[in-house]
Amino acid sequence: MELIERAGVTIRDRQWLVDIADTPWKLTQGLSDIPEISLGTGMLFDVGWVHHITVTTARMMFPLDVAFISESLVIADIRRGLTPGEIVTSDTPARYFLEVNAGELSGIGLGDHVSIELIAQEETPNLVSNWVNMAILVVSLAVAGTFAVSVARGRI
Repeated sequence: MELIERAGVTIRDRQWLVDIADTPWKLTQGLSDIPEISLGTGMLFDVGWVHHITVTTARMMFPLDVAFISESLVIADIRRGLTPGEIVTSDTPARYFLEVNAGELSGIGLGDHVSIELIAQEETPNLVSNWVNMAILVVSLAVAGTFAVSVARGRI
């Protein structure tokens, strides 16, 4: 089972349910290759330290708004309406960034406070390892069955 980390992010009177990207794979993959996300959802990236963050939308399939967030949870920079194929770097050092549908950060400004509330982790099936485990089980049963039939027929 794979753990999916989620959080509720609140800025002013707006709220989003977000997946958290805090591992190298999740930080690199992000929302790439996803055709769309529902309104009020997104992804919160924790890059681990404060620096000028570069975001690419090279493999994005829909436009985004991006809020760069300081370690003290304040909006440090905002980029609105990023289209697929753009590369942007925050003007101010930040530790986190939030990606949501384009237009959803309307009315949000520099200096706005961000509240992040972690949500109990959900377990989702890891389909690749489940498939591999099932394949190993089937092959093992086939080998054991063949062996049992051979013993019963007196060939071994």
